[in-house]
Amino acid sequence: MPAINHFGLDIGTATIKAVQLGGSIDSPTFITAGQFPTPAQAILSEAEADIKAVAETIKTLHKEAKITTDKVVTALPESQIFTRVVEMPQLSKQEIQSAIDYEAEQYVPIPLTEVRLTWQILSSRVGPDKKPKVDVLLVAAPNNLINKYLNILKAAGLTAVSLETETTAVVRSLVQRVEGSPTTLIISIGASSTDLTIVENTQINFTRSIATGGSALARGIANDLGFETEQAVEYMKTYGLDPTQLEGKVMQAIKPIFDVIVNEVRRALAYYSGKHPEKPVKRVVLAGGTAKLPGVVIYLAEALGLEVQMGNPWDGIGLPPNISKKLIDEGTSYSVSVGLALKPL
Repeated sequence: MPAINHFGLDIGTATIKAVQLGGSIDSPTFITAGQFPTPAQAILSEAEADIKAVAETIKTLHKEAKITTDKVVTALPESQIFTRVVEMPQLSKQEIQSAIDYEAEQYVPIPLTEVRLTWQILSSRVGPDKKPKVDVLLVAAPNNLINKYLNILKAAGLTAVSLETETTAVVRSLVQRVEGSPTTLIISIGASSTDLTIVENTQINFTRSIATGGSALARGIANDLGFETEQAVEYMKTYGLDPTQLEGKVMQAIKPIFDVIVNEVRRALAYYSGKHPEKPVKRVVLAGGTAKLPGVVIYLAEALGLEVQMGNPWDGIGLPPNISKKLIDEGTSYSVSVGLALKPL
């Protein structure tokens, strides 16, 4: 296996995370990791000043974390790209290539001339009509989004060696390295969105992005309890969905918004089991910074009737004893950046 000579960079709406690993993809070792707050609203903006502010933050993080390479792999936000698993008749690769644009036009709401379109055959199977089918993963990323991220990396003095989706990175760090994983739903709860991914036999078989995340939960607390945003975020992180804390007031403020996520998860599971009744989802793995809220694991397990566990992207990566507890505590936050650092190039 080739040596790892790049680092992973996850540019989130709330924090920017970086991870550098050494060794090889098969046998990775920890070199360094770090995170900095993202300048407020900057990554969602097209303004030159905001793009420059993000680049400067990345430059500072690169220096402070003592990252030793300028080669970087980063992820495009799932909420701004179009990812879909489509079912097609069993065709040759050439025939699929010809049919892809037609399929993509149905799912991509902007002209195909304005996106970079990639696809991958996931699996072949016999459909309910007894005819052979293939599941194809379609990913369309807007050209202007790709260019924006490349400009940010260039302004930060880095060399982009690859861009991929957050989902692909999370699946690589949490599921693909574990032999014989059951069919798994990954729920990645970030600041501005929640991404759902169902992985069967290491392949992505379903994706969906929901425009609800930690920021919406914090706003719920701020509105209900009359807090400033910063105070609401602290209360959210400290008390979360734990009904025993503060007479359950924080939980009651969060619950209606969190249940938007839960209902979308139920819909995703129902849709998936309808398509793949022979391969039901057996467990849920949590990722993303907001997944660390107290009470989330129990709340989801009761709501979904499934085993729920926190994702640990550091599994199988030797961590230095002096920082291993801190990194494991913050593990869900690093799921994307570890996956990017593990990308084979």
